[in-house]
Amino acid sequence: MHELLVIFVIIFIIYGAGWIWQTVNDLLRDSSGDAWQASGTSAGRVQLGGHDLADLVRSWQHFAEERHGEMHTRQLFQSPKVSFVHQGARVLLSVYEGAQVGGPLHTQLTYTVPEGWPYRLEVSRRRHPDEEVDPGNNVRLGDAEFDARYVVKTNDEKFAKEFLDPAARQSIEDLRTLQGNDRILVSLNPSRLMVRKESVLSAPDDLGALAGQAGRLHDRIDLFWQRASGIEILEEPSTSAPSVDAVCPICGSKIDPDARVTCRRCGTPHHEDCWEFNGRCSTYACGEKKFAPKN
Repeated sequence: MHELLVIFVIIFIIYGAGWIWQTVNDLLRDSSGDAWQASGTSAGRVQLGGHDLADLVRSWQHFAEERHGEMHTRQLFQSPKVSFVHQGARVLLSVYEGAQVGGPLHTQLTYTVPEGWPYRLEVSRRRHPDEEVDPGNNVRLGDAEFDARYVVKTNDEKFAKEFLDPAARQSIEDLRTLQGNDRILVSLNPSRLMVRKESVLSAPDDLGALAGQAGRLHDRIDLFWQRASGIEILEEPSTSAPSVDAVCPICGSKIDPDARVTCRRCGTPHHEDCWEFNGRCSTYACGEKKFAPKN
């Protein structure tokens, strides 16, 4: 009789512990809000922002491979992260969940900026067209449509107007309309450039569009930094024929026409073998990794 009682107590403890674990797990899952949801299937599949987490991870893994980046494996039920390099800057793709429980999720790209970068800039979507904005903190660019749609804050008005040229404004517009919603935030400070778009992006085309337009904004930072450093890098390579006596900046030897490649960003000629060895343009502060197509 005593032995049966001991067995009964052991079984009760085992089942009780299992019930307690399941209850705590359910409470923790519920406390994370609506962003994370169990689909209710027998497989117990988990969703993040309306996407199956396993499918999201596979899509982001594909994105990482396309950009020769790294997919960071995280714990179960945690959103994925991808790191890669853009023009020498380290970039992190992640899901921003925010402090508000059950609030909207965002896809976020964060870029490093040159050490010593002095400017601050924030571009956000107006909540409604008639939103009152403190004129002392809002820069108007002279573009009626853009000024009516966005709030621009900065520590240097001259910089903001130069940085947000028509091409940069178009990139922000393209980011705004991505995924069919208006919620976009671009924030630049001495630590990083951050682009945050509401919704969890999973389609390869959407991720590519996000990275493409955000990368163009980061290229503007490079251009300003080069000018501040006294280096003028052409945004398009020269169309004039390269000198017959061009010298490779890596090996110091003359470049035969059939062995020559030119940087697609600054037009500097290199030996093709030297370019492949170096992995990028050797011009200081250029950092381009691809040469222009050969004729």
